[in-house]
Amino acid sequence: MSLQETLDRLALTVTPAVLDDAERVFDLEAAVDTHDFGDVDFTVDDIRDELEASDLAADTWLVSRADAPGGALIARALLEPRGGVEYRGQVAVHPEWRGRGIGSALARELEEGVRRRKPAGNAAEWPLLGFIQADQPGLTRWTERLGYVWSRRFLRMRIELNAPPPEPQWPAGITVRDFVLGQDERPLHDALDAAFTDHWGHVARPPEDLVARTQRSDFDPGLWHVAVEDGQIVATATNSTLPDGVGWVSGLGVIPSHRRRGLARAILLHSFGVFWRRGMTAVALGVDAESLTGATRLYESVGMRTVLAWDQVRKVVPWVGYSSTE
Repeated sequence: MSLQETLDRLALTVTPAVLDDAERVFDLEAAVDTHDFGDVDFTVDDIRDELEASDLAADTWLVSRADAPGGALIARALLEPRGGVEYRGQVAVHPEWRGRGIGSALARELEEGVRRRKPAGNAAEWPLLGFIQADQPGLTRWTERLGYVWSRRFLRMRIELNAPPPEPQWPAGITVRDFVLGQDERPLHDALDAAFTDHWGHVARPPEDLVARTQRSDFDPGLWHVAVEDGQIVATATNSTLPDGVGWVSGLGVIPSHRRRGLARAILLHSFGVFWRRGMTAVALGVDAESLTGATRLYESVGMRTVLAWDQVRKVVPWVGYSSTE
């Protein structure tokens, strides 16, 4: 059943998002996360940043009641192009409206969104990726019915800081400092790309994407740290703060030539120390459960523990040609 047929049956309507929809989207996503996880770790500004980075007309779908099109949202979907080689999709349905086919119809619409973006005659098969909470048989069966297969597990890890963290031990010749806006954008981009090139699922992003991150509402240059040797950035951490006051470690990486020297541990502990001095007593991060660099073991060794697991699911979307008469 098509999206429109599903919505007509339920007296619902679908429209693309506009920036002014940020609060409506936040209310929907907050209801979903409160129901599924018991808390909310994002803000209206985070949603607005997400919408500003999207092609709203082509890649967003908002579902609401047909008799109240500007009212509370029933569901939404978002398609995120990644480097011209893959797409990520999000589907959220209000808990009170689940089990009526809305999520499945939106998921199929995401596939059509991928196909519509393909240049005419391009027969390449592009992957569409999604994330579901791990160890939830109902969610797993749902994605399997839609044609998705499991591809990878990711963990959210967390530490409660009950005392000042240990001081980092830096290798000789290495210094650490905060990111300098207007100076470090390109060197940091290059260091991040080098650090993550051999990580599973890495997609190279243009320098402009990092510049856009510095324009987000959650950007704080005092939480972005770079380790430097002879003027070169060799390790990175591009951190932020979650709305519930938890420190969030992101972009923690070491360029290949400088691995196995304790730099990842040092910049992680440096990040903990900055959060602690700001009054934050908990820090979290996300990690590939099968990281080849041993990241999970590193995080466990400093006291972090897994609090949530996500499974990435994947579906290859074949290109389907349409004749001019169709």
